[in-house]
Amino acid sequence: MIVKRIPRQKATSDFERLGAYVLNARGGVDPASWSRLGAYALHEAHQGEKVAWARVTNCQSDDPGWAVKEILATQARNTRSQSDKSYHLVVSFPEGERPTREQLANIEDRLCAALGFAEHQRVSAVHQDTDNWHMHVAINKVEPRTFRNVEPFRDHLRLQEACAELEQRHGLMPDNHTPNPNRGRKVRGRAADFEAFQGYPSFLQWVRENAGPALLDARESGRGWQELHRIASTYDLEIKPRGAGLVIGDRSGQLHVKASDVDRGLSIQGLSDLLGPYEPPDELAQAEQPQARYARPHRTGPLYEAFERARKAATAAREAASKALREQHLAYRRQLQDWYRQRFRQEKLNGLAGVKHRQSFQDLVKKQQQDRAQRRVQEAEERRRLRARHPIPSWQDYLELEATRGNSAALEALRSGMRRRDPVAVPLVEVDEAAEVRHVIFPQLRPIVRRDGRVIYRTVDGGVVTDEARNVRVDQLTHDATLLALSLAAERFGHRPLIVRGTNEFRLQAAMVAGREALNIAFSDQSLEHHRVASRDRLTKSLERSAERHRNEHSMTRDHEREIDTGDRGRD
Repeated sequence: MIVKRIPRQKATSDFERLGAYVLNARGGVDPASWSRLGAYALHEAHQGEKVAWARVTNCQSDDPGWAVKEILATQARNTRSQSDKSYHLVVSFPEGERPTREQLANIEDRLCAALGFAEHQRVSAVHQDTDNWHMHVAINKVEPRTFRNVEPFRDHLRLQEACAELEQRHGLMPDNHTPNPNRGRKVRGRAADFEAFQGYPSFLQWVRENAGPALLDARESGRGWQELHRIASTYDLEIKPRGAGLVIGDRSGQLHVKASDVDRGLSIQGLSDLLGPYEPPDELAQAEQPQARYARPHRTGPLYEAFERARKAATAAREAASKALREQHLAYRRQLQDWYRQRFRQEKLNGLAGVKHRQSFQDLVKKQQQDRAQRRVQEAEERRRLRARHPIPSWQDYLELEATRGNSAALEALRSGMRRRDPVAVPLVEVDEAAEVRHVIFPQLRPIVRRDGRVIYRTVDGGVVTDEARNVRVDQLTHDATLLALSLAAERFGHRPLIVRGTNEFRLQAAMVAGREALNIAFSDQSLEHHRVASRDRLTKSLERSAERHRNEHSMTRDHEREIDTGDRGRD
C-alpha cells in the first residue's frame, strides 16, 4: 500500500470542505444535514457508490456530519496558530486488494499513532470510485485537550516505516517504502497532454521506461562519458548540452527532452560531479548500432478516418460558436462604452462644482472599472462553458466514447495499447489461448470504459465486473456479477473451456450459476464442470416436473369442464 499526505495549497483551515470531500457529502452547508449520509455510509450497503463506508474516531458523536461540527468547534478554540489545522492522509491499495473493515480500522489507527495523532479527532472513508481502493483520513491537528496545533516532524519517514509493518501484519501486497526522490515521478506538462491526446507513450515516458535504467547503470559503471554515450546510442539516442543543462534526444534531431526530467541523476550537475566535465561522443560511441528506438504508430483505417471527420466537425462547430460569442461580447462592450460616454456627458451638465463635481466623476469612473472587471469575469466564464459544450475529442477520448456506444473495433484499439501489470489474485474467468478473443461490449448496461480498454460494469445488486483484454474479473462479488462475468466470457471466448480462478466459494458459485441459468459454456476444471452439469440437470428436472404438473392440472380442468358440459346437456 502507498500512504501520503495531501499538501494544502493555502495555510488556511477548511475542515468542513475537507470532510465533505472525504465523506462525499451532498447535504446542505451545515454539516448536521449530512446525517442521512452518515447512517448510509456507516451501516448500509454501498450499492456501488463512491463511499464504501465511513468511520468517526475520538468524537462525541458517531455521526460524520455532527463529528465535523465538533471538530470545527475544537479548531475554533485555537486562536493563536496561523498554520493549517487539518491533516489530509490518503492510503491507497493495489488494484484488486480489498482489506476488511477491521484491517482498515487498524491501519488507520496505526498510521495516526505514528504521526502522533492517536488521540486527535478524525473522520475517514473508503472510496471505491477508482481501480484502486483508497482510504481518506481527515485529521484535526488541534489536540482536543490542550488545543495546541500539532505539526508532525518528518512525517513521511514515520508513515513509510508504519506501512512496512502493517503490510507484514495483515498480509498485504508489499510495496517499496524506501525514500527515493525519483520514485513515482509522473509525466506532466506537454508530455502528459501528448499522452492524453494520442493514447500512446510520449517520448519522455518511453525514454524513462526503456533507456533510463540503462543510462543510470552506465553512469554508475565508472567508465566515463563515452560509456554513457554508447548506451544512449543503443536506444538511438544522444546526450548533448543545451542552454545551461543537458538534453536527451533521438539521433534524427526531431525529439528531445531534458535529461533531468528523465531522472535527476542524469542532470548536468549530477553527471559532472561523477564523470567530470561533459565530453562529446567519440566515433566508437556514434558507430554503435541501435537495438531499440522510439516510434510513433502510424494510424490508418476507417476508425481513424471517422475520428478525423468527427474532430474536424467538432473544431468547426467550436470556431463558429466562438466567433458568435466574440461578436456578442464586442457588441456589449460597445453598448457599455456608449452608455458610460452618455453618463459622463450628463455629469458635465449636472451643474455641480468643486468637490462634489470631482467626487461625482470619481464615483462614475469607479463604477465603470467595476463593470469592466465583472464583465471580464463573465466573459471568461462564458468562454469556458462554450469549450465545455463544444469539446474537441482526442483519439483516446474518441475511442472511449465509441467503445461505450458498443463499437468493438474501438474497444480492440484501446486494448491493443494496454500496458498494465498483472492484477493480484482476484476472481476472474479466462481461457488458455486468449489471443483470439472477441471484443464485445454491452452498451445497454451503461458501462464505464477506461483508457486502457477495460470495461467496468456495475450490476443492480452492487456487483462490479471488469472486462479486460485477457480475462473477465469480478471485483465486487454478487450473484448478478457472477452471471454477467460468465455471460461476457461466453460471448468473448466462444466454446473454449473456461478457466475460473479465485476462491473456492466463487468457483462453486460460478458453476452453480452457469447450470441454473443454462449458459452455453463449459469449464476446464472437471469438478466445476460436474457441478455445472448437475445444477443444469436439476434445473431441467425441475422444469419437467413443473411442466408435467401444469399439464395434469390443465387435463383435470378440461375433464371437469367436460363433466359440467355433459350434465348441462342432460338437464336440457
